[in-house]
Amino acid sequence: MIARDKFESAGILHVSFFGPPSGGPTYDKKKYEHLTLAIRQTVLERARGRCQKCSVKFTPSIQPKFEHINSSHKDNRPVNLRALCPECYQAVEKREKSRKGMFGNMRNVFRRIPVDLDK
Repeated sequence: MIARDKFESAGILHVSFFGPPSGGPTYDKKKYEHLTLAIRQTVLERARGRCQKCSVKFTPSIQPKFEHINSSHKDNRPVNLRALCPECYQAVEKREKSRKGMFGNMRNVFRRIPVDLDK
């Protein structure tokens, strides 16, 4: 197993795959509040100017869309963003629409249950 994070607590070096124990985020939330041009450029450079799902090259006619991996639109860290072409992003939008609201998943489950209203 390869350790992802090393941290020190009370003079003891700890190695953890899951990162340091904390009560909250280890990044500055205000810094990543908005999806800035610099953040977009960082994500596009990491993706080498291509869709990170189908590898289509971005051009002026094929503009990148950015998926939030953890589905939080307030978390605009580059590690939480994926550059996608419009075609691949449609699947993300469809998935997000099906999960809308607190009871989105329950709603989808109840739609699959057959109901006989004649009884």
